[in-house]
Amino acid sequence: MEQQSSVPQRVIDYIAKRETVSIEETMQDLNVSRTTAKNYLSRLSKINTVKRIGRGLYQVEKGATATVKFSPELSRLAQDLRQRFPLAHFVIWSINMLADYAHYAIGKDLIVLETDKMLSASIRDALIEKGYHAVLRPENRDFREFAYYNEKTILVVERSEKYGLFSQDETSIPTPERIWLDTYYFITRKELSFSPSELGLIFANMLQRDGVNFNRLLRYARRRNLHYEIIIFLYNLKQSSLLPIPDNVLAGRKEALKTLREMVEGAIE
Repeated sequence: MEQQSSVPQRVIDYIAKRETVSIEETMQDLNVSRTTAKNYLSRLSKINTVKRIGRGLYQVEKGATATVKFSPELSRLAQDLRQRFPLAHFVIWSINMLADYAHYAIGKDLIVLETDKMLSASIRDALIEKGYHAVLRPENRDFREFAYYNEKTILVVERSEKYGLFSQDETSIPTPERIWLDTYYFITRKELSFSPSELGLIFANMLQRDGVNFNRLLRYARRRNLHYEIIIFLYNLKQSSLLPIPDNVLAGRKEALKTLREMVEGAIE
């Protein structure tokens, strides 16, 4: 199974220093096989780090994007789980990874661990042994009440989505766009106890400080069945603020959104 996240940090660092990169150069400079070099570049193209511009040739995307920090606690936890379950693939992240873009300090943190059904129960049990309040297949109540527990909550979700991931310390973690969108999903679908206005502010700060990869955001939104909601959010944001929402993000949709707005105004009248 292809894992877009399995690109070592040394490869990402190598790519970041170049304008263009080829499969042949990657093979020689990093001392890897042709198949490995091709796989790395293919995976990076799927998360828009590079763009294929010719046979075996890629252009490095230099646009600034928001970043997230993997806390020492999450790093240690991921390392422990890898040692205990060496064959398991899991994704781990927390809401607090967006804290640098928040207005106020984020309160009780919520950790989400995504893995497959085969090992989900065993991983849940291992987390409980370590003192976490770990919940397998969380229900809406778990998202509403996670802040009430003395122990830190980890929600174990049976999911195998590979898009929008990158590798850090040999662990798959989501991009900022994916974390932001999943938080929105949990608020609107799972009754997560988190302020929507704060989530909006986080998005604005991401955009203004470091930039947002809109292609990645919208592609992941489509995979989450949130595409139209996010388009409406971006349209309203562009209409009512000075935030730099690129015109091409709404290309082909402006007329439909304008028509819908006029329809609503007509209905209200």
